[in-house]
Amino acid sequence: MAKLTYWYCASIGDSDVYSIISKTKKGALAKREEYGVKYYKPPVKKTLDYLDAFDLFDWATSEGGGRGCGTTN
Repeated sequence: MAKLTYWYCASIGDSDVYSIISKTKKGALAKREEYGVKYYKPPVKKTLDYLDAFDLFDWATSEGGGRGCGTTN
């Protein structure tokens, strides 16, 4: 089983604002600063376990983020 790890900042309140994702915590913090700290929660490390490329593609393209949107570390 393979793993995809990423950093996630959930948007606060406004449904028109997309959440932030980044490969690194530093990148997530920079995007949060750029887009406005008041609109996003602090970054959280997430890990997604997947079987193969198709499983990852299915997860990424499923409505609502698919299979639970990764796990929090």
